[in-house]
Amino acid sequence: MNRMIKDLLQGKKFVGSGLLKASIVFMIGFVLIVALGFTYLVRSLFSNYEGVRQTADLRTQLLRLENAMVDQETGQRGYLLTGRMEFLEPFDRGSLNYRSASDALLLEVREMKGRTELTKAVRQLTDTGLGWKKEFGDAQIRTVMAGESVSERELLAAKQKLDQFRTQQRSLLEQVELLRGERRTEMLNRLYLLFGAIALIFIVFQMLMLNYLQKGLMRITRPIMQLDRVVASYEDGNIRERLPDYVEDNEIGRLVRNFRRMHDEMEKEKQTLENTYRMINMLHQSRSPEEAYRSILKSLGSLIVCERMSVITQNADRSFSVKAVCAEGTVSLDERMLSGEEKDIQELLNGGFSMVHEDWSQYRAEGEITDGLYALGIRSSMHILLRKEARVIGVLNLMSARTGFFTLQKKERLEKLSPMIVTALENASETVRIKNMAMRDGLTELWNRRYFEQALDGIAAQRESGSASLPLSLILLDIDYFKTFNDTWGHPEGDLVLKHVGRLLMDEVRAGDIPVRFGGEEFAVLLPDTSPEAARAAAERFRVRLESESPSRKYRITASFGVASVEGRPDGAALIEAADRALYRAKEQGRNRVCVFAEERGTEKG
Repeated sequence: MNRMIKDLLQGKKFVGSGLLKASIVFMIGFVLIVALGFTYLVRSLFSNYEGVRQTADLRTQLLRLENAMVDQETGQRGYLLTGRMEFLEPFDRGSLNYRSASDALLLEVREMKGRTELTKAVRQLTDTGLGWKKEFGDAQIRTVMAGESVSERELLAAKQKLDQFRTQQRSLLEQVELLRGERRTEMLNRLYLLFGAIALIFIVFQMLMLNYLQKGLMRITRPIMQLDRVVASYEDGNIRERLPDYVEDNEIGRLVRNFRRMHDEMEKEKQTLENTYRMINMLHQSRSPEEAYRSILKSLGSLIVCERMSVITQNADRSFSVKAVCAEGTVSLDERMLSGEEKDIQELLNGGFSMVHEDWSQYRAEGEITDGLYALGIRSSMHILLRKEARVIGVLNLMSARTGFFTLQKKERLEKLSPMIVTALENASETVRIKNMAMRDGLTELWNRRYFEQALDGIAAQRESGSASLPLSLILLDIDYFKTFNDTWGHPEGDLVLKHVGRLLMDEVRAGDIPVRFGGEEFAVLLPDTSPEAARAAAERFRVRLESESPSRKYRITASFGVASVEGRPDGAALIEAADRALYRAKEQGRNRVCVFAEERGTEKG
């Protein structure tokens, strides 16, 4: 395009030069029309919308004022009828909201210049509400607090005052709605007129431009119609069709030669595309990051044959590590931390561009890993940022024993694959995350019963050899009187207690222990390699902490604990039954205690 513009400025003639001139003129005119129309539209819209917004805000504040008044009256009436203090909470809240709404209402109406009658009506309305609170709301509440009763006459007077407020509020709301409708209609009429004018200008401009472009395109298309008939077969993907023998050195000749070069390139890329599709299919089937790393490196080996490939990502502590390495066709997933190479990796990420180091004898990253690779014969490398849009998750490294092996074409090809690689890695990580979510309790974020059973089976398989020196212990705990608690305080408060118990369990358990929400108000902790005495001590620590730490000052939470242990290969059902029997004994003995199942006697001891 720059060359065409340069030739155009120099007065040279070429196919489409007149059309290019017209396009530039039309483009400039179009931009000017859009800019002027948009500027005038925005200014007009903001100018007219301000009045509509003021009336909308005024209506909102009127409704807030009404809601605040309703809260006050509801709380006052409830307290007068029942004498219960909780009814004073909506009354006090309504009083605060009324004051806030009245201040905002007066501020809004003062900003509406030339509306003195509206301002007067708003002030009368707010004064009526304040008068009701002072004369009847507070006064009648103080009367009841003093142990006296409110007379029917006083109640009737309060109702009349409230009816007066509602009448004034409805009247004022009707005025505001009427004013809002007038302003909205005025704004829409202006917008319709403006849109109509702009649309008319656009239509005229487009008709002129399309008429000129149509004539210019006809002058260009006639000479290439013959070529179009020849290459029409390309629409069906038949790239073997013979191209015309056109040898003149002009635009059409260059087009024919470009088609011939494209044909040759398509043949060369055919195998590459097949390998790429195979790689994409393998990536989409990956179910874990490790499987994705393996698929990436294996597939890239068929696209670009080189001595070594690796994937580097940044860890949570901002350090870097090699996640996977492919050397001589073998993929290793042993993670290895970088040493001095971190500086170059960080500079690469900060720069935001993939890099090619053509000769390691001239430059390479400084570090133990690169020094070792150089000693093994690596002489050039290519480093592709694994990025999708603005998000970078790591670096793909390809290394060769040949100097200057990696070309710009190879770099661009892998850069195009980079978003798909990132998507595959993210999908694999998301698959793992979803699997973990399926094993978590949604309320407490502890492991659920399904995960508990799988973990118990896994531990049983590991201990099958009998090499474990310590027993496997299980703590079952049940929140005391939880059904009564829910009936008294409500299920939302019950959920708060369950979350609280879950947080305490996660705080108390050791690394390797498995805290579980067993079901309902019942929880469990699986403690590998833990003696009965240590399991009992852990249960007692948690019992004491649960008793002393409540999510609310309104109540205290306690729980009953059952502890059981087994040596050798555990029978999951028997272990659960033993812990459940110990838990039942703890409840029989008065709850809020720990009982341990004694396997040799089949009894429980506190």
